[in-house]
Order: sequence, then structure tokens, then C-alpha cells
Amino acid sequence: MEEIIAYCGLNCSAYPAYIATQKDDYEEIKKVAEQWSNESMSFKPEDIYCDGCNSDERVFSWCKDCPTRNCCREHQLENCAYCTDYFCDNLKKTFGMDPTAKERLDDIRKNL
Repeated sequence: MEEIIAYCGLNCSAYPAYIATQKDDYEEIKKVAEQWSNESMSFKPEDIYCDGCNSDERVFSWCKDCPTRNCCREHQLENCAYCTDYFCDNLKKTFGMDPTAKERLDDIRKNL
């Protein structure tokens, strides 16, 4: 499967929501919703459907309000690597969760 790099550098194509959506597997989508739900956040299966955050169609519900995604879309950037303010506060949480996101964006910046 081809990598789909999110605005923040995450690999969307490696995430369970994306994988389950591409398989069109409702039971797997339901399972992801249950696994990702906790005391502070609750997800329904319909929240999980995702074609990657660059998609205009189905996007994981949390990503619809993601400040990084919204910023890139507003500035018409492929991802944060193309931003003159790279890297800003929006990315700190992402990089803390997944340091490989920074590595991906850094690699893209090297080749610009």
C-alpha cells in the first residue's frame, strides 16, 4: 500500500481507521471506534471512516477539527513540510505522539 502522508507527517495509510475504511470492513471499523474511545472521547463507527486527512470526502472525525489540517488547507499546502513556519506549535503534540512524523516532514523538506 502506498504511503499517504498527513499534513502533520503521520502516515495515514498505517492507521487502523484508514485500513478498515479501505477494506470497507464495518466490524473492523466498529472495533477501532471501541478501541479509540475512552473516558474523555467516545467514537461511533461513523466517526472512524477515513480516506486520509488530505481527503475532501471521508475523514476521521477528530481530524476534521485538527488545527494542523485546517492550517494546511487554509494555506493550500500539501503538508507542513512546505510551510515557511515549519515547525510550529501545532506540530509539537503530533511529534510527541509519533516522532516518525517529524522525520517524514524533515525528509520532505530536504527535497524541496
